[in-house]
Amino acid sequence: MTGLAIIAGKGQLPVEVAAAATAGGFDVLILPIKGQADADFTAYLTMPIRLGAIGETRTIMVQHKIEKLVMVGKVSWPSMAALRPDFDGVKLLGKMMTKGDDNALRHVATYFAEKGVETMAVDAFLPHRKMPLGLVAGAKPDAQSMVSIALGAAILAALGTHDVGQSVIVQNGRVIAIEAAEGSDGMIARAAALLDPAGGIACLVKMRKSAQDSRLDMPVMGCNTILSAANAGLSLLAIEADSVLLADDIVGNQSAM
Repeated sequence: MTGLAIIAGKGQLPVEVAAAATAGGFDVLILPIKGQADADFTAYLTMPIRLGAIGETRTIMVQHKIEKLVMVGKVSWPSMAALRPDFDGVKLLGKMMTKGDDNALRHVATYFAEKGVETMAVDAFLPHRKMPLGLVAGAKPDAQSMVSIALGAAILAALGTHDVGQSVIVQNGRVIAIEAAEGSDGMIARAAALLDPAGGIACLVKMRKSAQDSRLDMPVMGCNTILSAANAGLSLLAIEADSVLLADDIVGNQSAM
């Protein structure tokens, strides 16, 4: 059996990946990040890791003959003092400090690859969770809505090469908010007070960054984010098909949209 390590952040997706991988014949080892992972992993072999202990994590993988790796679940990056990187972590951080998340994750994947551990994409295990093409719920977008979607997509395409944001909110031709380090939920909360109730359709566009490696950081959209968007006054969500992973069974539970 092929050994698969799952570096697990917050949420239930790591458990779902573990179940799918086990069913697919992988020998699964869960590496829940301390202070971050919050799912129940009692059904699997588990070895908690610190976020900054990169060398220790690779040693664990080598000891357990791990050949494949998948990183899944939301991770909140702590301060440098709280991170407490080990020796290898310090060396990697020196390469990662001046650029964004995508660059950092590429360095991490390369570091593990040096010991023969290949990083896999989450959708290799959960292909049914990729956003489908076409209308999922609600009324068909009108011409004005399509203009808003096109504007949002153009903005994200331009910013993606700079490792900025996966989401943008536009209304009546205006950019209301662009996702930064706070994530989609934080952006929505920040934008709520900026929306004009009489200003027409407010649209959120979410898509993969143009320079993003989907093996390392596939965009995710969940029911909680959709409900937050609705509560904030957003009436249209445009999510890129095949590039955004659904954290919940949204398509099968359209009442949530």
